[in-house]
Amino acid sequence: MIHSLFLINSSGDIFLEKHWKSVVSRSVCDYFFEAQERATEAENVPPVIPTPHHYLLSVYRHKIFFVAVIQTEVPPLFVIEFLHRVVDTFQILVSVYGTGCT
Repeated sequence: MIHSLFLINSSGDIFLEKHWKSVVSRSVCDYFFEAQERATEAENVPPVIPTPHHYLLSVYRHKIFFVAVIQTEVPPLFVIEFLHRVVDTFQILVSVYGTGCT
């Protein structure tokens, strides 16, 4: 289903990536960056971006884009719902453990 997950901040930096099925090059995010440039606001980036070999599905929350890379067609709402659960999990972890290290 999901091959890779990229977290991209508002500056366009990929600051976290996770690969499951195979390592997908960061260059696949260039398609996302092009769509981001065409959008007037961050919220207007299309949630599904087809590329020649992949689909990029994204959600934007807390000024971070969560971008999933898939290679086959899947119901996009499954992936988008998963991404929202990932964000919720991060939010819970930050509220419990805080942002600082002890």
